[in-house]
Amino acid sequence: MHYTLLTLGALVASVTAAPSSTHVLHEKRDALPFGWERHDKLSSHEVLPMRIGLKQSNLDKAEEFLMEVSHPNSPKYGQHWSAKKVAETFAPSRESFDAVLVWLKSSGISPERITRSQSMGWVTFDATVAEAENLLKTEFFMHKHTTGKPHVGCDDYSVPEFVQPHVDIITPTVHFDTKIPQGRRMGKRDIPLEKRATPTLAAVGAPIESKAAVHKITNPNGGYLPKKGADINIQSIITELENCDKFIVPDCLRALYLFPPNFAANSRNSFGIVEYTPEAYLQGDLDLFFANFSQNQVQKTPTFDSIDGGVLQTTVESFAYNGESDLDLEYAMTLVNPQPVTLYQAGDLVEGASFNNFLDAIDGSYCTYNGGDDPTQDAVYPDPFGGYEGPENCGGFAATKVISTSYAYNEADLTAFYEMRQCNEYMKLGLQGTSFFYSSGDYGVAGNGGQCIAANGSYNDGTSGRFNPSFPGTCPYITSVGATQIKPGASVTQPEEACETVIFSGGGFSNVFPLPSYQAAAVESFFANHPPPYTSAQYNNSQQTRGFPDISANGANYVIAVDGTFSLVYGTSASAPVTASIFTLINEARLAIGKSSIGFINPVLYAHPGDLNDITSGGNMGCGTPGFTATTGWDPVTGLGTPNFPKLYLRRTALRALSSSPSVSISLATSKGRSITRLAYPVSLGNKKKNPVLPIQRRHYVDEPATQSEPEADGATEAQHGENSIAASADADADGSTFTRTEEAKESAAAEKATEHASSTADSVKSAMQTASEAVTGTAQSLGAAAGFGSQTSEAGGEPPVTTVYVGNLYFDVRSEDLQKEFERAGPVTGATVVMDQRGLSKGFGYVHYQTAEGAQRAIELYNLQNFEGRRLSVQFSHPRSSDRPARPAYGNAPERPINPPTKTLFIGNMSFDMSDRDLNNLFREIKNVIDVRVAIDRRTGQPRGFAHADFTDVE
Repeated sequence: MHYTLLTLGALVASVTAAPSSTHVLHEKRDALPFGWERHDKLSSHEVLPMRIGLKQSNLDKAEEFLMEVSHPNSPKYGQHWSAKKVAETFAPSRESFDAVLVWLKSSGISPERITRSQSMGWVTFDATVAEAENLLKTEFFMHKHTTGKPHVGCDDYSVPEFVQPHVDIITPTVHFDTKIPQGRRMGKRDIPLEKRATPTLAAVGAPIESKAAVHKITNPNGGYLPKKGADINIQSIITELENCDKFIVPDCLRALYLFPPNFAANSRNSFGIVEYTPEAYLQGDLDLFFANFSQNQVQKTPTFDSIDGGVLQTTVESFAYNGESDLDLEYAMTLVNPQPVTLYQAGDLVEGASFNNFLDAIDGSYCTYNGGDDPTQDAVYPDPFGGYEGPENCGGFAATKVISTSYAYNEADLTAFYEMRQCNEYMKLGLQGTSFFYSSGDYGVAGNGGQCIAANGSYNDGTSGRFNPSFPGTCPYITSVGATQIKPGASVTQPEEACETVIFSGGGFSNVFPLPSYQAAAVESFFANHPPPYTSAQYNNSQQTRGFPDISANGANYVIAVDGTFSLVYGTSASAPVTASIFTLINEARLAIGKSSIGFINPVLYAHPGDLNDITSGGNMGCGTPGFTATTGWDPVTGLGTPNFPKLYLRRTALRALSSSPSVSISLATSKGRSITRLAYPVSLGNKKKNPVLPIQRRHYVDEPATQSEPEADGATEAQHGENSIAASADADADGSTFTRTEEAKESAAAEKATEHASSTADSVKSAMQTASEAVTGTAQSLGAAAGFGSQTSEAGGEPPVTTVYVGNLYFDVRSEDLQKEFERAGPVTGATVVMDQRGLSKGFGYVHYQTAEGAQRAIELYNLQNFEGRRLSVQFSHPRSSDRPARPAYGNAPERPINPPTKTLFIGNMSFDMSDRDLNNLFREIKNVIDVRVAIDRRTGQPRGFAHADFTDVE
């Protein structure tokens, strides 16, 4: 339903002057919602509970504030606000309250009858119908729905001219947020869980009784869910990269978007997945998936945050109840491993929860903002129907840096006021550095379940009607994620297309939110160069409203473990957590070099669309039409395109990073995708036995300011970090050069080199996939991302299989027996040796001998770049030295080995792997004759080598 909000001129300078008696129209309803009829006029003596929502201060500057910290050209980029600053900036002004108070008093409403909400955002009082009609220059009528539900409202209302700039909304007036009952209101516990169904929606803007039906959040049959395909035999997936057009697994995504396995967990980084009860993951499903695709995560669980009685229900286990959560967590946890993932489980089994309930929990001020949540739309706690009896969670849960949600409403399900209130909250959290990713929908230009909007405002079967955009996808302060697919028969190195297998990428234009400034040029270009063949009868073609999605990622043929077996699934439900995982890796790199999180990412993406892979084919049919078509540039099918990690990484991170930051090689290995069957633990794929659920319990742009935790001057950074930088490590093998921190032009050139390097290595993958005789060794080796070793095949040129692995970067007190005991997890071990010096001290490396080459290969897959006793191990095949290699000089100060004279450089050994340049500089800060302190970095892995050097002004 559309509302007209009329505003006049400039604000009145002061309300202390005599108020004007001139009323101006404030809100007007175009028509009654479908199913409602106006009945008798209310008696003048009836009493109405009046609520006046005060306009928040500075909302007209909200986008400007957000762009200051989010646009790459802003000198304040990344300087996110505190929660206190946000609250103070947007609180309603005293002037607004005074203006409303003057109006009410002059109209006969005494101060004793007036109260102000705790949030200071609402003024409330009781008034007779006669008083309310005089205040608002309107008439109140009783309205009834076809179901018999009554509602008080008016057709329009006016307020004094001097008051209008200070008032946002007044109720009860033109808003029909009342839910329509379907018979007796029944607590969900009265209905067997497996038999719950969603009543049909009565009308657009006229929600019905079941929260599940309104929000499509807690309904296991909701249209937002991923779409299940065929069950599959895991043994049929022979090689991952060769079959990515049929089976998407984690390595396919890494190859598609050129991002590495995660290299370290950062305590300052965080990633959250939001699920709504009764949807829940099963630990047995996670373990089954991990055993095949991320073995060191078996039995790992997400960090569980229970919001408003959120629970992992196991009463009913089926795809409808487990598919969404299993999908989200299996891929999110695998792609960012070992970074922990937080699961926000919202709502109890009776009431469930809405997006607002979740936002309340991570920002307590939202509970009362603009009058708080709407009890006709959002769950009420304590649960009045016997569920969660605790208080509503207002705050108490930290917002993670990145939050992914694979649920959505139709924009037409809710009122404009409700959506704007929630959208403003995403803006405020974006100001604080949080990135929100929402799936754009699975029905093309249609809404959840394929429904479109009929001429009378109701939903139809989707064969005709007006396009039905998604919310919060249309909110300009979140990142909306659409879906793509690998073309049938194509490889991971070829361009994707818009998803047209089982699902269609949700996209279109908002009927509520105006076009944001960061997107204006992209939308203007789309309409100028690729005008859609539809009229305003089908969609909002004003070219002045928000378009979605913003970006996309693969959304077809995902292999997931659900309910004890492997199945294929489809949907933007997969695209959103994958995209969020990639940006979590970007955050990790930024935080490692003292930068802030990326926060609201859209302005960066639209300013640099070349950082994404443009999708130029496919469409998103719906509502009896072909929908929109993917084309060059932004389009309302796939947005700007899919992530290109090397480009995003180099733009968003500091090219001259702290030497403790892991180096990232963006090359792909030249070997074929590994066989799943070679790395899976013995798991009975047909066994549905579940494990018990555990108790709840950019180098920055030259215009980007440095934070306090990093050197301010370019020269200082250059001197401090030297060649030990991400860029140097990542590109040294490509062209033997390193980046210099001088100007943006050089930075852009560096990004181009890295991209060319990624493209060439991707071509090598394509070539390698045509050679079926080579085997691969695992994620890090198949992508070559974190290790930079290239292929680690255990067979080469007819040589016998290698059964011994080298283990480097061991902690000093690890003994041979410790090493053997740990590495026996990969297979039968015949022996293990930690190499010692003549003093009997560990030299920090050793060897493990396996009975078979398969055991050695599995050891590399399990342990390479994983933590063991506080050190990140380097594990690779040990090849025997050539027999003609000259012997190494004897250890010690033999006569033929002269003693080196004293130098001005001090060697510092046996360091912890996580000690950085900054840590060492802090230790040596009080020593005045120290020139520089630097940690040695392994150029292959980007990991600290366990020692450092300190340069002094003199030997003494």
